[in-house]
Amino acid sequence: MHGRALAAFIFRHPEVRGFNHRDLAQHKRILTDAYAGDGWRVPELLDQVRATGDLWFDSVSQVRLGSWATGRVALLGDAASSVSLFGDGSTLAMAGAYTLAEELATSPADPQSAFARYEAEHRTLVDPRQGNVATAAAMMVPATRAGIAARNLASRFWPAAAAASWVRNRLTPSRELTPATV
Repeated sequence: MHGRALAAFIFRHPEVRGFNHRDLAQHKRILTDAYAGDGWRVPELLDQVRATGDLWFDSVSQVRLGSWATGRVALLGDAASSVSLFGDGSTLAMAGAYTLAEELATSPADPQSAFARYEAEHRTLVDPRQGNVATAAAMMVPATRAGIAARNLASRFWPAAAAASWVRNRLTPSRELTPATV
């Protein structure tokens, strides 16, 4: 979007009873109420929110299922195991499809057993990543003032930490793998 500035408002909010996904006025009201009274350029940005007819408003949610299959139907990809907004979805979906195909090929006459083996195997990849989502969300959108202060302080050090890692990787000679080191 050349020449057009965008803003993202990310905040925690309890469930809204009667939420209507198509009610732009309701979305604007929820957003402006969440940021009412904030300083810096927030009032100016909220004026833009109030004036726009183009607002994307959504929640970030994760549903975890006890089982990914019932009968002759199995879920795959994000339908079974959505992990985050930060990637891994396509990779995990392809890995899951491969695992499911392998298991169905092993026992084509018994899909329920194949589904159980697919889920048991694939959850070893998915469960740790789903656990990381809660941690990332808590860091990105803290629930307390202390959490916000800690996040803001940590974010000041991220560029320095990234630069130090980059320099260390450039200065540390890579070790060639030889038969003696493998």
